[in-house]
Amino acid sequence: MQRNKELALELLALIVAEDNGGGGMYREEIQAVFDGKYPDHEPGRRDAVDYHLHLLETAGFLKFTQNGKDDDNYEVTWAGHDYLEKNAPLDFIGDFVVG
Repeated sequence: MQRNKELALELLALIVAEDNGGGGMYREEIQAVFDGKYPDHEPGRRDAVDYHLHLLETAGFLKFTQNGKDDDNYEVTWAGHDYLEKNAPLDFIGDFVVG
């Protein structure tokens, strides 16, 4: 699978925007947002989201916590905030194309 910088930025921005109180977001919450945003269900989209969550975690941009089955939680780290600030457009509203 290829790395997609736009998808990575969209994931970081989503988690920052939806993270109320610093608790991060669960994998299923993240997938539900993408299911609603991209209802065409292109083949491999859910796998691409999971892959990019993993890449962001291994790069140190997300903190991953597994509390049990289907309880994977992702929180944006300091480095993730810095990366987002340096790479997302100032008028970012979450309209990157996932591909």
